[in-house]
Amino acid sequence: MKDSGHDGDEQCYDNNISTFEELKSRSIDSRHLYEWNAPIDTIHNYEKYLSGNDLTFANHRYCNCSPNWFGIRCQYSFGEANEQVTFDEIIISQFKRKKPLYDNYEIVNHPSMLTCYEGLQCDSVICLDWQQICDRQINCKKGEDEPEECLLLELNECQNNEYRCRFGGCIPKSFLIDVSYDCMDLTDETTTYYGQQNNSDCYSTPLPMCDFHLCNKDKFSCSDGECMALTRDSVWCNNGRDLFFNQKLLLSSLSSNEKNSSKITAECWLLMLCTTGKRYTDLFGYNYSTCQCSLTSSDNLLCGDYFRKHCPKMFMFQTVNNFLYPFVQFLYQTSLNDSLLWWKPTHFCYNRSLCRAVPFTSTMFINDMMCISTQPVNYDHLRWFKNIFIACSTTPTSALINDKRLFYCNMSKTLISIYRLDEQYENCYLGEDSYYDDNVRRILNLTDYFKCHTVDQWWPRPLIRLGRCSDKSDLLYVGQCTTASDFGCQYLRGIYSPPINYIFRENCNHQVKLLYSIDNETDETSCNAWPPAYCDGYWNVINGEDELNCTNTTLSYITHRVFQCNLNEHYCVYLNGTMGCLSKERAGDGSIDCLGGADERAIMYDSHDRIHEFYCSNTARQFIDDSNIGSSAEYLLKNSLCDNMKDCPHGDDELMCQWKGNVTGSEILDFMCHNGTSIDREQQCNDIIDCHPNAEDEWFCDLYKLKDLKFALNKIEAYPSVNIDSTYLPNIAGTRSYVASRPTNDISYESMKPLDNWFCNRGIIVRKRSSTAECFCPPSYYGRRCEYQSERLFVILRLDRPVSLSGHQNQQYAIRLMAYLVLDDIVIHYQEILHATFMKQMFYLNYPRPAPKPRGNWTVRLDAFAVTKYDVKFQAAWLFNVPFSFLPVNQLALHLTLNDSETCRTLLCIHGLCRKYLNSPNHEYCQCEDNWSGKHCNVTTTCSCAEGSKCVYGYFRSICVCPLGRMGSECHARFNPCDNIQCQNGGTCMPFDEREKKFVCSCSDEFYGDYCELSHARIDIQFSSSLSFRESQLSTVIIVYFLELSHDSDGYLSIQNRYLYKQEQQLNKPLRIFNKNQQNLTAFVLLEIFSEPSIVNYYIAAIVKQYLTNLNTIVDQSNRCPYVDELLRNETIRQFPLIKKVKYYRYICEMDFIGKCFHDEAYLCFCNSDHQPDCLFYPHESAQCAIDYCQNNGRCVQNNFNGVWDFGCVCSECTYGSLCQLTTSEYAFSLDMMLGQDIRANVSLSNQSFFIKFVLALFILMLLFGFISNFLSLIIFKKQLNVQQYGCGVYLFCLPIVGQFGLTVFVGRFIYVLGTQLYNVNHRSAARWSCVSLEYFLSTCPMLFDWLTACVAVERSVSVIKGVAFKKLDSVWWAKRVICSLLIIVFLSSWHIPFIHDIIDDPRATALHVWCVIRFPRSSLRYYRLTVNLINLIIPGLISVVATAFTLHKQTRLKQALLANDSKEKGYLKSLKKQLPFYGSPLALVVFSLVRLIFSFTLICITKQWQKYVYLTAYFISFTPLMGTFPIFVLSAKIYRTELENFRKQLVEKLRGPSV
Repeated sequence: MKDSGHDGDEQCYDNNISTFEELKSRSIDSRHLYEWNAPIDTIHNYEKYLSGNDLTFANHRYCNCSPNWFGIRCQYSFGEANEQVTFDEIIISQFKRKKPLYDNYEIVNHPSMLTCYEGLQCDSVICLDWQQICDRQINCKKGEDEPEECLLLELNECQNNEYRCRFGGCIPKSFLIDVSYDCMDLTDETTTYYGQQNNSDCYSTPLPMCDFHLCNKDKFSCSDGECMALTRDSVWCNNGRDLFFNQKLLLSSLSSNEKNSSKITAECWLLMLCTTGKRYTDLFGYNYSTCQCSLTSSDNLLCGDYFRKHCPKMFMFQTVNNFLYPFVQFLYQTSLNDSLLWWKPTHFCYNRSLCRAVPFTSTMFINDMMCISTQPVNYDHLRWFKNIFIACSTTPTSALINDKRLFYCNMSKTLISIYRLDEQYENCYLGEDSYYDDNVRRILNLTDYFKCHTVDQWWPRPLIRLGRCSDKSDLLYVGQCTTASDFGCQYLRGIYSPPINYIFRENCNHQVKLLYSIDNETDETSCNAWPPAYCDGYWNVINGEDELNCTNTTLSYITHRVFQCNLNEHYCVYLNGTMGCLSKERAGDGSIDCLGGADERAIMYDSHDRIHEFYCSNTARQFIDDSNIGSSAEYLLKNSLCDNMKDCPHGDDELMCQWKGNVTGSEILDFMCHNGTSIDREQQCNDIIDCHPNAEDEWFCDLYKLKDLKFALNKIEAYPSVNIDSTYLPNIAGTRSYVASRPTNDISYESMKPLDNWFCNRGIIVRKRSSTAECFCPPSYYGRRCEYQSERLFVILRLDRPVSLSGHQNQQYAIRLMAYLVLDDIVIHYQEILHATFMKQMFYLNYPRPAPKPRGNWTVRLDAFAVTKYDVKFQAAWLFNVPFSFLPVNQLALHLTLNDSETCRTLLCIHGLCRKYLNSPNHEYCQCEDNWSGKHCNVTTTCSCAEGSKCVYGYFRSICVCPLGRMGSECHARFNPCDNIQCQNGGTCMPFDEREKKFVCSCSDEFYGDYCELSHARIDIQFSSSLSFRESQLSTVIIVYFLELSHDSDGYLSIQNRYLYKQEQQLNKPLRIFNKNQQNLTAFVLLEIFSEPSIVNYYIAAIVKQYLTNLNTIVDQSNRCPYVDELLRNETIRQFPLIKKVKYYRYICEMDFIGKCFHDEAYLCFCNSDHQPDCLFYPHESAQCAIDYCQNNGRCVQNNFNGVWDFGCVCSECTYGSLCQLTTSEYAFSLDMMLGQDIRANVSLSNQSFFIKFVLALFILMLLFGFISNFLSLIIFKKQLNVQQYGCGVYLFCLPIVGQFGLTVFVGRFIYVLGTQLYNVNHRSAARWSCVSLEYFLSTCPMLFDWLTACVAVERSVSVIKGVAFKKLDSVWWAKRVICSLLIIVFLSSWHIPFIHDIIDDPRATALHVWCVIRFPRSSLRYYRLTVNLINLIIPGLISVVATAFTLHKQTRLKQALLANDSKEKGYLKSLKKQLPFYGSPLALVVFSLVRLIFSFTLICITKQWQKYVYLTAYFISFTPLMGTFPIFVLSAKIYRTELENFRKQLVEKLRGPSV
C-alpha cells in the first residue's frame, strides 16, 4: 500500500504508534522497519528523516502492526493464520478456492461480477470485452467495435527475424516453438496453433497467459482467457459470462420495439425459451419439465400449431448464442415455418448500410435491416455463419483488393492477410481461401513456413512435426524439442538446417528413415560398404551370419545349448511345428522355412517399413511374392505368442509351444514354461532366461530385436585415461543443499459461499477491520471489485547480456531495466525490472485510467543500467513504437542484446552525449549528465534521488533508479536481507530485489549455488608445443563445448554449456575452464579453435566415461578432429554427397588412423575398439557474429548461450588487439599497436608492468631533455642577432619551436593511450577530437621539422654558391615565405588525418575505454596516405643530403685553395674534416629519418616479442631529431658555442647576484 504521508487523526488499529522522532530515540533504523513489514513509503520517509534530508517527518506516525495485519494503519489482512505464507501462495490459494459458475444462475443478479472494457460503450448485448475490439465480428449495433484501422492487423508484415502471429502481431523468431506462449492467439506453439486449448482452468489460476490470450474467431471469449467453442448450446464459461450474455439476449425479445414486427407475447416467449433447453429455463426460474414443447418434444405438429397460435405472424426472437446480435437479428414468420422445424428462424436481418459486402440480396426490409432467408444458410454452424459478416468491418476498395499483402475473398467480399492462407483454417465464407493461386505464396515471408522437401507444400512452422507433409519430411529431424535451446526446437524454427536429418546408426539398419531420395540416395542405399555389427542380436546381413558364432548371449544359448545347432546354423521352428536347425545357406534365400518368417527376416523387414514382428505364414509368403501388401499383413506382438490363443489363421503362433495344455483363468495372462512354471508376461523377451533349462521365454525374441541406435561410449577409449578414484565421484544418490527448502504452507480458510470467492473477479480479497472485503487488483483490472479491464501493454522480454556483466568478476553487478510507456515525450507509466539470466520476463505497462486512452504517438523506451550496492551506471537504451496502439490490450515481445550503444554527432547535446538506440541506429537521443535534462541536455534540473542512485530525465518527469539494497520512489529506503545469510566458500551476500529474490550470493569462480555451496566441474587444458598456433602472437579464439550424451538420446549430442575464450597472447599456459552450474563434466569436451581468420579446427579435449568433477588434459596434434575428406584417400568417395559418403567411413577406421576423432558437416565421429566408425549427430552452428565488431578484416566469432553473449576477434597478419584495431600494415608507427596489449585496463599505474613503467620513464626523459635542448637553442638563436639576418637563421629559430611542440604532442599521445585505458572515458567527443588532433600534429610536426632542416641545408648551399653576391635581406624575405608555404603545404597535405582516425571501444566492456585507430573509408585514402608519408620521409632527406654534400664540397675546395703548401689530396681531406661538424651535422637527422623509413617497411608484422622492442626503439629514434637542435646546430658551430658561453656567464652572474 502506498503511504499517504502524515496520518493526521486516522486510527491505528493496533494502537502501537510511534513518531519518527521516537523511533530514532530508540535507535530504530530502516532495517528494522523492513523486517516489521512496514510500507515501503514509510521506510523511505523514515530514512529521509534519519539522513537529515527532510526533518518535517519528525512527527510522522508509524503504526506497528500485529501479525497478519498490514497497511499504514494496520487495516488490512489476508485472513491467514500462518505468518509464513507468502503473497504468491495467497494468490494461488484464493484462485483455487473459486468454483465454476457455469450453473450458478445467481450470478446474473450481481452485475459487478461481469468484467467490462469501459473504453467503448455501445449498443451491445452486454458490456464489451477487450477481445471484442477488432475481432472481425461486429458486436455493436452500429459497428463501433470494428473501426477501419482494424485492417492494419491484416496488413501488417513482420521482419525476417520475426514470426507473424495469426492475429497480425510479431514476435522474435527465437520465441517461436520455445515451449512457452508468446503470441496473444497462442499460434507460436504446436499444441495451440488451431486454438485447441480453451484454457478452461483460467478461472482458477492467476497465469499471465489468461490475461492476454486472444480467442480464435470460432470461440467465445469468457473474458478471463477461457475460450469456448461456438456451438448452439455448448458455451459454458466457468466465470458465468455466457449466462450474462444469454440472459440479456433472451430478454431482448421482450423489450423489442421494432416497428414492423409484432411484439412477442409472454406465452410465445416462454414457448421459445423452452426450445433453448433446461439450462436457460432454469436461468429464468422456470421448470423445464413443465415445457409442453421443446426440442425433445415428440409431437412437433401439435407444437407447431401452438407456435402459430400464440406467436405473432412476424416477430423477432434471438436464439441462444447469437453472438452477432444486435448487428444480426433473427426473424420468425409463422406462416413460413415448417411445422416440424417450427423453432427455427425464417430470416436473419442486418444493417445493410453498414455491411454492403454480404453476398446476399433481398427485397425484404424490416426496421432498416435487410432480411435474408435462412434456407440457403447453415446458421447453426456459428463459425461458418460468422464468416459471412467478416467483410462488414472493411469496405473492399480497389486499392485494397490489389494490395499484395491481402487476399480478397470474392464470394464474401472479405479481405484477409495472405498469411492466413493454406493453414487449414477457414477465414472466408465457403472456405475459398483454401484454394488460391500459388503465386500468392511466393510473396510471403517464407521463413515462417516449412517447405516440404519433395512436394509443393508449405506449412506454418508450428504445424510441422505433425506429419503434415505427404512425404513426411516434416517429421525428419534429430533431437527433441522440450526446452527452448534444444536442437530440435532450433530446427523447427528454421534457425538450423543440417545436411542430414537422422542419426548415424539409422543408416543401413533396414528401417527406411528417408522416404524420398536426396542426390539419388537414402539412408538404406549404398549399404555395401556399411560395416556389419556382429553379435548385436540383429541380422545386419541377409543370411544372419553376423549373429553366428557369438558367445555369452541368450541367442547363442538357445541356438547351441537348447536346439543343439552347429556354428553355421540358426535355430528354427519349422512350419509344421518341428524344432530344428537351419543352415546359413538356406537363410535369406527367398524361401520361408521357419515360423514367423524368421529365416527371411532381412528381406521382409527391408522391404516394408514396419517394426520387427512375428509374421503369420500367409503374410510371410506374401512378402516374398509381393512386398507391397499394405495393410493386409498379419503380424503379432510378442505377447501374442504362446498365449493359448490362435491369432494366425494357421495357428503359427501356438505351434512352437505345444506343451501348453488348456489354460484357464488368470493363467492365460501369464507365460507358461515347458517345465510348468508360470511367469509374468513382462519377463518374456527381457534377455533374461526365466524358463529353465530351455529358455522358452526368449524364443523368437530376436525377431523383435531393433537395431540399437545408441552411441556405444563403452567402446570408445577415454581421454585422458583416469584411474577411478572415489574423490572424483559425486554423491550419486543426490547432493544435499546447504539450506533445506521451506515446507509448503497449508492455507486454511473459513467456509464461504461460492460467489464470495469471486467477489474480486481476478483480484485478491483482503479483509478489513470492519470485516468487510476490499479488492487488490492486478494490473490488468481496476475498479472497486476489479470489474473493469485495464487498457495495457503486455511486454515479454528476454535480454542477452555480455559476458563482461556475468561471471564472478561482475556478479556484484545487476542489470536494472527501466521500461517507460511514453505518449508524446511524457511518461505515462513505468516499470523497473531486475534482469534474470536465461529467463523471459513479463510485465504490464498500463495506459491511463479510466479508458479510453488518448490517441497519439505511443512508444516504449527501455533503459538498461548496471547497478551495484553503491552506484548506478547507464548502459544503453532501446526505443519501440507501440504496434496497433488503437487496441485496448496489446503485446510487445522483445529479444534484446545488451551492448554498448554507438555515439553520434547528429544531435546537439550541450551537457550530455549523443547516442543511438540499440534497435534503431537512425534515431538518436541525448544521454544527459547529472542535473541536466531536456532533449538537448540544456535544462538545469534538481534531483531528489538519494546518493548513489541516478535520476532519469527527458520526459518532463524525474524517475530515480536505485542501486542494490535501496528502494522507494527516491531510493532513500534501505533493505539488507544479508544479515542472517552465510555464503560459503568466500561468497559475498548481495541484496537483490525487495519484491522477489531478496538476495544473491556472489560466488568465486569455482563455486555456485544459492549459498555458493556447490563446486563447478572443471577441466584444465594444457596445449602441447607441437601445435603450430601455440607460440603465435596472433589472437586465438577458442569455443569450448561441454557436450552431453544423454542416457535416453539416440546418437546425438546436446550442449550443456558453451564458452568462448579469447587468447591475445601465446597459449603457453594451462586454460582452466569451468562447466558452470554442473557438478560433473560431460561425456565430451570439444574445442573449436580459430587460429587465423580462415582456419578453424576441432580438438577433442576430453572423453569422459565416468563421473568426474575435475580433470587435467593435454591437447596435442593427435587430439585434432580433421575433416573427413582429409582422411578419405579415394577421390571418388570424397566427391560423393554426404548422405552417401558417411557409409564409407569404415575405411578411415580400418586404416592406421591415429587420431581420436574426425568430423563432417553433420557428425562427430570416433573409431571404436572394433575399428569401426561410430558417430554422433552434432549440429555445427555458425559462430559468425551478427554484427561484425572486428576491425581490419578480422574474423568475428560469437557465442550466445543461456542468455550471455560474447565474441572474439581472430586477427589477420599485422593486426593485433581485442578488436584487431591495432595494425602495423599501414607503414606508419602507432603507440596503440606497440603498447596497447601491454597496458592493463582499469589497473592503477603503480600496478602496471615494468615495461609500461620503463616506457613512461623514457617519455619523461625525452620530454625533459628535449625541453632543455630546444629552450637553449631558442635562447641562442634569439640572442644571436646576426643569425636572424640570414634566411638560415630564420629556419634555425623555427626548428626548436617545432621540435618542442612535436615532443609535447608525442608525450601527450602516450598519456592519451595510457589514460584512456586506465580510466573511464566519459566524454567521447573530447576523446575523439583529442585522438584526431594528437595524430594530426604527431604526423605534421616531424614532417615540418624535416622540411625546415632541408631548408637550412639548401640555404647554406645557396650562400656558398653565390658567395659575396648573397643577399641577406632577400634570403630572409624568402625564408619567411617558404616557412609559411611549408606550413600551408604540410598541414593541407595532411587533410586526410581527421577522416581516417576515429575512436572505437569494446562493446563488452563494463568500463568505457577507447582506442584511437585508423580506418579507411575508401582505399584511395590508404594510397594517398602512403604517398604523402613517403614523400615527407624521402624528399626532405634527399634534399638535405644533396645540399649538404654540395656545400661541403664547395667549402672544402675554398679552404683547400688557402692551403698552398699541402698536397691536393691531403689538403682536401683536412679541409673536409674541419667543415664536416658545421655543415655535415644535419646529416645525422637524415640518418634518423632513414632508420624510420627502413623500419616502417621491414618490421611490418610483429610476430615475436623482440620485434616489438625493436619497433619501439625505432619509434623513439624517429622522434629523436625533435630534441636534437641543440647538439646538431648549436654545439657544431663555433659562433653558437661562443654565444652559449656568453649566456652561461650571464646566467651565473644573475644567480650570484650583485657584487658587494
